[in-house]
Amino acid sequence: MTRSSLPIFQRILHWRYLYVINLLLILLIAISFGREMMHRRDIDSQILSLQKQAQNMQTQNTVLSELHDAVQTESYIEREARLKLGLKKPGESVVVLKGGDSDRNEKKTDSGKVGDMSDPLGLVSDGSGIKKPLANSTKWWYYFFNKQAYHDSMPL
Repeated sequence: MTRSSLPIFQRILHWRYLYVINLLLILLIAISFGREMMHRRDIDSQILSLQKQAQNMQTQNTVLSELHDAVQTESYIEREARLKLGLKKPGESVVVLKGGDSDRNEKKTDSGKVGDMSDPLGLVSDGSGIKKPLANSTKWWYYFFNKQAYHDSMPL
């Protein structure tokens, strides 16, 4: 039997370029499938990040609604009016207490300037025998590691 006498289907199967064309089609389909898989993975990761963002926004919304409810209460409004506006109820009297050491924040140096930048915490003694206030961190350090210095630094 000659090739021309074979049915058309068998002639196509015997054609040598058919395998090359099939291989190219399979390669094209595999590349398209790979791209779609990568695109799907990107979309899934975006969905996860958006879900996390939505959860964070819901949490923030809950916190803000609780804060809004707290601010609307009568006790909060009264407290803020007393603290910030200095308001008082009828029959109440306001008492203002001042600390004994009012110049604690302003330290004068020998030259008369306020706030010596070489000793901003007032830790260095000027030799006059007057105790300057110590920073809280220094007081804690003395409390745990040098009890005598801690007791010496405390006012009488």
